Order: sequence, then C-alpha cells, then structure tokens
Amino acid sequence: MCQMYCVVRWEVSRELRKSFFEFFKSKNHEILKSASVIPAENDSSLLFTNAGMNQFKPLILSSSEPKRVANIQKCIRAGGKHNDLDDVGKDLHHQTFFEMMGNWSFNDAFSKQEACQFAWDYLVKTLSIDSDRLYVSYFGGIERLGLPEDRECREIWKRIGIPSDRILPFVAENFWEMGSAGPCGPCTEIHYDRIGGRNASSLVNIDDSVVEIWNIVFMSNIRDSSGHIHNLGKNHIDTGMGFERLLSVVQNRNSNFDTDAFTPILDKITSLTKNKLKYNGTLSSREDAVFRLVADHVRAATVAISDGAIPDGTGSGFIVRKMMRRSFLQGNSKLGIERFGLSDLVPVVISTMVPFLVRITSDKEVYPEIEKSSNEIIKTFKDEETQFWKTVDKAKKMFDGVANENKSPVISGRKAFNLFETHGLPLSVTVEMARNIGKEVDEKEFERCQLEAQKLSQKASQLKLPVSASDFPTHTDNDKYSYTYKNGRYGKSISFTLTNFNYLFLEFPKVQTRILEVYKNQEKANCLNENEKGFVVLENCQFYGEQGGQTSDTGKLLIDKKEIFEVESAKKLENGAVTVLFGRALQPIQRDLRVEQQLDEKKREGVMKAHSATHLLNWALQKSGLGCGQKGSSVDCNRLRFDYSTKDDVMEKEQRSEVLKQGEERMNEFIRHGGETIILETTIEEAKKIENLQSDVKEDRIGNSTVRVVSLGIGRDVPVECCSGTHVHDVKVIEDIAIMSDKSMGQRLRRIIAVTGEEAQKCREYAETSYKDLKSKEPKERSKIAKKIDWKRVPLVDQSRISALLKQKR
Repeated sequence: MCQMYCVVRWEVSRELRKSFFEFFKSKNHEILKSASVIPAENDSSLLFTNAGMNQFKPLILSSSEPKRVANIQKCIRAGGKHNDLDDVGKDLHHQTFFEMMGNWSFNDAFSKQEACQFAWDYLVKTLSIDSDRLYVSYFGGIERLGLPEDRECREIWKRIGIPSDRILPFVAENFWEMGSAGPCGPCTEIHYDRIGGRNASSLVNIDDSVVEIWNIVFMSNIRDSSGHIHNLGKNHIDTGMGFERLLSVVQNRNSNFDTDAFTPILDKITSLTKNKLKYNGTLSSREDAVFRLVADHVRAATVAISDGAIPDGTGSGFIVRKMMRRSFLQGNSKLGIERFGLSDLVPVVISTMVPFLVRITSDKEVYPEIEKSSNEIIKTFKDEETQFWKTVDKAKKMFDGVANENKSPVISGRKAFNLFETHGLPLSVTVEMARNIGKEVDEKEFERCQLEAQKLSQKASQLKLPVSASDFPTHTDNDKYSYTYKNGRYGKSISFTLTNFNYLFLEFPKVQTRILEVYKNQEKANCLNENEKGFVVLENCQFYGEQGGQTSDTGKLLIDKKEIFEVESAKKLENGAVTVLFGRALQPIQRDLRVEQQLDEKKREGVMKAHSATHLLNWALQKSGLGCGQKGSSVDCNRLRFDYSTKDDVMEKEQRSEVLKQGEERMNEFIRHGGETIILETTIEEAKKIENLQSDVKEDRIGNSTVRVVSLGIGRDVPVECCSGTHVHDVKVIEDIAIMSDKSMGQRLRRIIAVTGEEAQKCREYAETSYKDLKSKEPKERSKIAKKIDWKRVPLVDQSRISALLKQKR
C-alpha cells in the first residue's frame, strides 16, 4: 500500500502535505496558507481556530464570486464547545492540536460530483489507498424538517464505482451545522477500515476500527435563530480531513501517535526520562498516557506561541499556560523528566512540522512562522517553567501550613482552591503533595469553589442570544463613525487649520432608524414593558459595540424627544456582524418603532481621546525600546489599560521609570504639535506595504476583505495601526496623557495604566498640590501626610518626585 510513501519516516508527513497541495493545485484551486490559531479579535466565539472553515466565514455569508480554495489549517480544540483538553492521553486518538486538510467551493466553483471525485481520486489514485477498505455515508433525510434524502449524492458514489452495500445513509452524522444558527447542509463522509479483509458496512460510525477520514459538506441551507432551516440561496462545499489520521492510514498505523507526526517527539521524551522509559502505545499503562499528554501539549503550545499566544491568566493564554504546566508537572512526577528539560522537545516538534522545506506555492512555505520563532518559543518554555517551579516551591510552604492545620486525612477543597487562586498552586500539584503525606484533597469541593468563581467572573461578552446575521440583512453600524468637530468630517482629510481647541465641540448627527428586533430573557419578545431589561437590534445603529478593547457607547433611544430606552451597553455578535443594545425600557417598546439615537457624547469623546492615546503609547514604547508589541488593551472614558510585550533585557526600576518619563514627554510633545487623523480603508496586501505600520496584518483573510488603517498626526514617524475603533480627528484634542502605573504581568509582559484629557490634568494638579503640601512641612511630619495621599491619583513621574522628597532627611 502507498508505495510513494515507503521512505524514511521523517519524510512521510512532508510528502503527504506536498501531494495534497499539488493535487488541488492541478484542480485549479488557490492554495492558501494556514490562518493563525489565534482568531481575529472580533471573533469572540472562539478561543482558538478549531476548524478549517473559520477563516472563510465572510466568504460563506457574503461573497458572490465563484472561488476554489485549498489549505492545511492549524487547529486547536482546547476550551469552548470543542474541547479535547481533558481527554488527551486517555485514549489513542484525542489531540488538542491537529492539522485540517481541506478544499472549498464558494458559489458553485465546482459541483457536488466534482467534490466527491476529487476526494476519491486523491485517496485511491494519488495515495494508492486500498479502495476495498473504503466506505461512504450520505445524508438519509429528516422528514419533519423538510430535508429530503440526498439521493443525488448516493447516485454520484455509484457512478464513481462504489458498491451499493458500501454507500450508507445516516441522519445526524451526515448533517453539518456551523452552530445553533447559520449555514448548514447535508454531508457525505469517507470511512477507512483499519483491519481490512471483511465487509465492515455494519461497523461504520459504530466501531473505532472503521474511522472517518474525509468529510464533504454541501452547504446549501441556513438555520435561522428560531430553528427553521431555509435554502441559503447559494451553494458552497466545505471539506475536511484530519492530517494526522490520514497519515496513520498512509503509514498503516492504528494510532496517530504511532505516525511520524509524533514518534520523533515520543523518542525524545524517552531520552529525557530518568530511566529511559519507552512508549509502548498501550491504554493500560499510566506512563504511556503521560507520554501522549506531554507530546500533544508541547506540540500544541509550540504552535500557539508561534502565532503570538503568550502564556497568561486569561483566554487562550490561560489554556496555553495550562497545557505547559500540565506537561511540566506530569513529565517530572510521572516520567522522571528533570526540571527545565521540556524545552528540549521544541526543536523536535518544529522538525515534525517542517522537517524539510515544503512550499505551498513557489513563494509560500508551510508554517514558516513556527521555524522563524523557534528561539522565542524555546525561551518562552524555559521562562514559563522557571516561573512554574518557583510557584510550586513557594506554594509548598503554604501547603505544608494547610496540611498540618489538623489531623484529618482530607484537605478541604476550599483551602485547595485558595492555594490555587491566591498562590497559583494547581490542583494537580496539591493532590500530588497530599498523596506524598498520606492525605487526599476534596476535589469535588474544589470544583464547586471553582465553578462559583467562574460564575462570578462571567462577562457580558459571553452573552448568548438567538441572533443570526442572516436575519438582519439591512442592519449596519456604519453611523458609529459619523461625527464632526466643527467643520471637519471624521475620517476625511482636513484642509482647514484649527487655532483654538478650547472652543471646539463634538457634534453627532441625529440618526433616526427602526427597531428590527426585541429580546427579553435572551429570547425574542413581542415587546419590552416599562422598566424591563432586554436587548434591541437597530437597522442603522449609531452606537459603538464593545470591540478591540474599546468600551461600548451608552445613551438613549427617543421618540418625539421622549426617552423610551436607556442603552447601558452595546455588544458585537455573529463575528462582529450584528450590534445589539442592552438596557432598560423607559416606556413599552416593540419591533418596527422608529426611534432617534442619542449617544452619551461626553463619554464617547473621552473614549476617543483614550483610544487615540493608546495608539500613541504603543508608538512611544516601541520608539523607546521598552515595548515590542501590543498584547491587549482596554479603553474607557479618558482612561486606558495597555498590555505590552518587552525585550529580554533586565532593566532596573529607576531606569525604567526614567525611560517612561521620556516616553510620556515625547507623547505630550506630539499632542502639542498636533496633526490630523487619517482613516484609510484598504486591502490586506496594500496595508502590508505601509512602511511604519505598527500592528500585525492577518494574512489569512481572503476575498474582498478590507482593513481600516488609522494614522495619527502628520509626517513619516507617526503612529499607524489597523483599527476598527473611533478616534479624535486631531491629536491636539487628546490634550494630555499621564502614565499612572507600569507593572509586570508575567514573563516579558507588562501593563500600563494611563489617563488622558481632563482626567490627566486633574491627576497632575492633585500630584502638584500633594508635593507642595509635603515640601512645606518638616521631614518628620511628611511620612504622616504621605499616608493620606491617594497614590492611584498620582502620575508615575510625580510618584518618583514625591518619593525622593520623602527620603530627604532635612
């Protein structure tokens, strides 16, 4: 079987990827690079890219041009709806990271017949897989939903030459959906019998010895938010095939972990173990389970870090840190791997992803980002493990105190949770320590405490409404960018000169629109009665929905100048396609009412100042050498939080404060000089050509996708970033920016809090008053007065000045 792959094991995965690209290139497909495993910032529905189709949502929902596309997508299923994290190691097939091979037809670029023929030809003719081991399934129909049996698909497989008893109808298994609402459709799957020499028709979708290797989805329907299924009005085809599973078929292995995607990693783990333990591929061995876990988690973390994920305490960074720490602990305690040894696995992982140079096309390599960032990945592993073992060693003293409080053989789950929440001691470490002294931990109570904490920390962004973009074809929020400062229209080149900013005022147009839908208790409702809370969707929405770190607008909806709805927040749903307003009805409201929108203009102006200042801060940090990239932000009215990555250099506190002071001076000089804000809507390719662009441009968007580029000020050396937020039209409007604090948030990650505009001026005045008050007193009295100072209101530069004064003896 598969003579083309009877080669050195390190070459098999490379040749398989190469053959896939070459086959679909010969079928006139555009071959694309994998998207990042970190989703676009406006897709809050995902922690990681978990399927090949994620990057193509815009094409599925809004494109009209025929297009053939193929790629191999990096995917991580850890966290969220598709979560394999806790199953890894327990069996022979679960993985958190995998590669998804796929090809797509958008808008009838190729037919159902061609899709099936492509799949069959690639498997049987190109890879020489034994056709006697292959079975196909198709959609058997759901009468109550008006979905007929896909007889067309069944006839296609017959024409290809598959015996009738190997063409099998299924229902739930062969109807694919993107989610509870959205595009969906029947699918057909190709299954492979790992044993062979038998008729395995009765084992398809039942026995693990017959595995699905290719899924072909005919995306011709759409499910609305009420659950009804309609015709999509266009035909797309979405296919997916797990690379590692196909590799196991090609190499005639019963497990993905026995292929050359994993065996070099498992061999390296053996060399790191104290007693040179070997991986035997069994389900009964505890050590084998840890081999699989370590190999998978290091592999997944390596890929995630190469795409910019930083181990931290929230979101995707939390999952990456969890996988790394689990590997450190299990590798050390179960396999005897010395501390700080797992970073040696990273080069091996990289070699399995790109063992030799593989090109997608003449100018595109497969996963070049992994190889290019290898040193950074290794450094991250070493730093994270150093921090982990410091945490464990420090927390052990706390654990000993808890364990010795009483003679009970059980340590309470609440105390174990406190060790985790306060000192960062993972439950698995606490359990291991307890076991070593003959005790156990009440893990159920720990889980209850953890669940309580999770409920308390749930954010409104996790809101689930039965909203589908297809339900609101006329909905838009373009008016969020409509406002003027005197004569100058936002987003246009401004030709006039502004001489006196004290008299400038912000003007918003009075936008009237229609209420498209009302929701109560997260369900569609006929109306909201007075004082009831709920959501509304407007046709032309003027409110900015929370996105990209910028807080949402607030305000009112009016009818005949009377307030009828108080907008408390605005949220972006459906991958940013729909903005919903949350608030309280002041009078009964319902669908189709025409309303006038009234923003809290003072708040919006303060937010715009802070958002523009965030871009300015990113620019100043990179110019000073302190920062090397934004890692997150939160922008509110005249206040901002900015997370940034740093270089490896260790800098003393006084030196860092001095550099930050110089950076603040540079920003305020820039503000005093002034300069207009220019907004450019352009293509991905054109944005990448901008010389001084500070933000990364995602290369995984295709079709007519555009990006919004914001440039502050005039000249070559100015802040330029891709951004969907709202900004002042001239940097002079910011007035002032004051850095309030700068602290470490982990390895090479810091956080700045800053204020702008009136808030910055108030803080400077407070600091000056406090300084003068202290200076007028004798040194002995100063420490008493200093205790009354609200240090959160004192800018960083003034904190240094006041601290120096307090140190004076006389």
